[in-house]
Amino acid sequence: MSSELPDTSRRSAKRYALVMKLIRRTHMYLGLLLFPWLLVFGISGVLFNHPNVGEDVAERALSSEQLRTLTGFEPVEPAAVARAVIAKLNAEADGSGYQLDDGFESRYSGFTVLTAPGEGVNHILILDLKDGTGSLATRGTSSPQQSVVAPFAGATVPLPEHSMAAVEAKMAGLLPKLNVEAKTPPRSSPRGVPELRFRMMDAQQRLWNVTYHLGTGKVDGRIADAPRVFSVNELLTKLHVLHHYPLDFGFVWLWALFADLTGLMIVFWAVSGLVMWWQMKPTRVLGVVSISLALGVGLVFIGGTLADLQFGNVQKRSGPGDSQQPPAMKKPTPPAATTTAREEPDHH
Repeated sequence: MSSELPDTSRRSAKRYALVMKLIRRTHMYLGLLLFPWLLVFGISGVLFNHPNVGEDVAERALSSEQLRTLTGFEPVEPAAVARAVIAKLNAEADGSGYQLDDGFESRYSGFTVLTAPGEGVNHILILDLKDGTGSLATRGTSSPQQSVVAPFAGATVPLPEHSMAAVEAKMAGLLPKLNVEAKTPPRSSPRGVPELRFRMMDAQQRLWNVTYHLGTGKVDGRIADAPRVFSVNELLTKLHVLHHYPLDFGFVWLWALFADLTGLMIVFWAVSGLVMWWQMKPTRVLGVVSISLALGVGLVFIGGTLADLQFGNVQKRSGPGDSQQPPAMKKPTPPAATTTAREEPDHH
């Protein structure tokens, strides 16, 4: 009996060592395998907060005195606007007795953005309503490598039988037949309209990559072998927001797959990191302190951020394509020009 126990213990220890070795190797090789995706998501995540990095942008700060002198613009305290809103509500509601909660600091949320197109540029004015300051950014919209404008660009080709209106008409009676109650028949989402992509050749034997929007009927395109126009910043951020599996298998489908794998790998990294840390007994006490601190700080930050996001009458997202980007994240619309570089649509 006594001779069996050491053998059992040795076998258990050997299995344990093999499991830990497998975890360490998986932890390492998954990182190597998904290295490109980690770089893309890591760098592009930073670029979302710094959209002007690597872009053709000239910025200048505008002081409150400068804006006041040039435009008469004066800073406005949020509490003053809030009191004006409450006074209007009370006047229109026959004196409902609404009062401003002075225990809560009124504040503006979001950006005050004004844009003005120029020749090959777009001017973006961002104002701080509270302190009266601002910043003016001039962003280039012309590609350094000009491409030939498609002669059919901007044309509208109505195809009533293939339009979204025709699809809506066909689907109008679907929900009742499926015993699904709805207030209206199914309607197309503004961001849920497909785009037809095809390639055609003109009389000069030039190949064009052509897009046709089934919602508006607008046609656009570019020379098939024209150089790409995305900056590194645009390229990385577009890859970051690319999500959902398309209906057709291809590179975009594979990108979505590897995005899923990258997310799962990050979760595995976190869990396997805890397992490997626990094996190093001298670091357990300091590790417990670090994890406790991280959890505490994380909960405070996440809770505060969620409270800010849900301050108003936030509606639950109703479906894909329902959300919109904040103004600061939207790319300016380039002005019309005879030769320009055309962007491909965002697939998100």
